[in-house]
Parts: sequence; structure tokens; C-alpha cells
Amino acid sequence: MARSTEDHEANFGGDSFLDVITNFVGILIILVMVVGGQAKQAIDALSAPPDSAELAAARAEAIAAEQDVHRMEAQVGAVEAELAARQAQRNQLNTLITAIEHDLAERRASLDQQSRNRYDFERDLALAKNELAQLENERQQAEQTAAPATIKVESYPTPISKTVDSKEAHFQLIGGRLTFVPFDALVDKLQGAMREYSRKFDEQPELTDTLGPIGGFRMRYSIERFDTPRGSILRVTQIEFLPVSGQLGETIEMALAPESTLREKLKMMSPRQYTITVWTYPDSFAEFRRLKKELYQLGYAVAARPLPMGMPIGASPNGSKSSAE
Repeated sequence: MARSTEDHEANFGGDSFLDVITNFVGILIILVMVVGGQAKQAIDALSAPPDSAELAAARAEAIAAEQDVHRMEAQVGAVEAELAARQAQRNQLNTLITAIEHDLAERRASLDQQSRNRYDFERDLALAKNELAQLENERQQAEQTAAPATIKVESYPTPISKTVDSKEAHFQLIGGRLTFVPFDALVDKLQGAMREYSRKFDEQPELTDTLGPIGGFRMRYSIERFDTPRGSILRVTQIEFLPVSGQLGETIEMALAPESTLREKLKMMSPRQYTITVWTYPDSFAEFRRLKKELYQLGYAVAARPLPMGMPIGASPNGSKSSAE
């Protein structure tokens, strides 16, 4: 019985020793595997090719970007510091203003009513002077700015037009030049010529001829014979006044001058007896307005007879009389 117990203890001791040996061997195997793996990683690292050029460039860009980030962070910090400093200055200024306002309020409260009124008056006066100075400055700036051109609109009373039954003085206004038309002188000459031509109409019922020149104009006229129960009569059917030159007369500036031909002609024509008839062409309407204004001021009635370019001054028994204003 005792021997059996000893054998059992001996077997137990041997098994424990084998277990220890087995564990030790397992640990050695694990260590060998770990060391081998590390050695393989070291060998792979040594055998790996160096970084490529693209990888190096990417690393350089990453480093530069990181440096930019750090620099921007530094700038942001500087800006925040500046804002903080400005805010501190503003707070100090607000504090100073509040202190001044408080001091003024205390001083005003210490004054009597009359002094308060004077204080308020002087304050309002100072504000008004300041506003006046600003307005004066704005006025000076406005005066220095070029003002838009002022358009002067002249108006005259519009009399009722009436047919001219009084004497007429005729003028031609073309190319901005004013010329006296010797209407009456040429008509008188025509009447004399008709007496000389009266015997020719026995054989020639119509006649067209010219007279002049007088005062720079020729007259072209047409005469016809009409038979009546009482006999034959002569009648002028058409007359035209033809200028001998395109540069007759005076410019409107010369005509309105004190010693012009227009002034000399007007001296012989009373405004109570004469109407001024102006045969005006389209290129001289502006000059006609100036002339009309001057003639109105002198007391003359003015009749405007517009003509198209190229058409001469003319008259006929079927024509209309001038209308003056």
C-alpha cells in the first residue's frame, strides 16, 4: 500500500518535468518565428527600391502645403490680435466719451436756469454755424461744377394775320444773305415797255421778254392779248425776278448793323405805311427769325413768303396777296 503511493508520486513528478520541457520548447519556437519575421521585414526593407521621383515631388508638395497652413495660422493669429487691439481702443474711446458726456451733464446740472439757457443757446449756435459752413462748402463745389447751358426761349405776341393792302417793300433772304428787291422799279419799267410793245400784238398775241437789271435783278415777264367786245387788251400773265448773282445783298449780321443797306432802305419807309415782305428760302429760316424780331421792334408788320430752293420770286394775276403779322 505504501509502495503504490510512492510510485504514484514518482510518476507525477516525471509528468510535471515533461510539461515544463514542452512549454519551454514551444516558447523557443515562437521566439524563432518572431525573430524570423522581423528579419524578413528587415531584408524586404533593405531590398525595396528607393522612392520614385513622383513620390518625392508629392512629399515636397505635402511639406510645402503644411508650411502654408502653418503660415496662414500665423497670419490668422496676427489678424485676431489686431482686431483685439482695435476693439480695446474702441472700448477705451467709448469709455472716454461716456466720461466726457457725464462731466458735461454734471456741469450743466450745476448751472442755474439762466446759465443753462445760455449754454443751450451757445451749443445750438455752434451747431448752426457748423451746418452753415458745410452748406457754404457745398455751394462753392456746385458753382465750380459746370452748369448746363441755359436755353433762352423768346416769345412774342402772335397778332392775327391780315392781308397786305398797304405798300410793300420786298426783300430776298437766301443763303443767309438779305437783298432788297426793286419790285416797284421793275414794275414801273414794265408798264413803260408795254406801251412800246402794244403795236406788236396785232400780229403777236403773246410775248415773253426780260427787263433790267435793276438793283441786281432782272424781270422776266409774259404778256398776252385778250379780245373783248370793246376791243383787245394786254394783260401781264407772269413776272419773275431773277437775281444776276448768288452773292447779292448782305449777311444777316451786316444787315442788322447800324449802317447797313437795310437800315438805309427802312429810313425811307414808314412803319405806318409799309409792310416788309421777305421772300425766304429754306436755308435761311433761322436768319428770318432774327430779322423778324428786329423788324417787330422797329414797329413794322412782316409778311413771310417761303419759297422752295430754285424757284424765283414771282407774281401773277392769279396769285395771292401777302399776309402780314
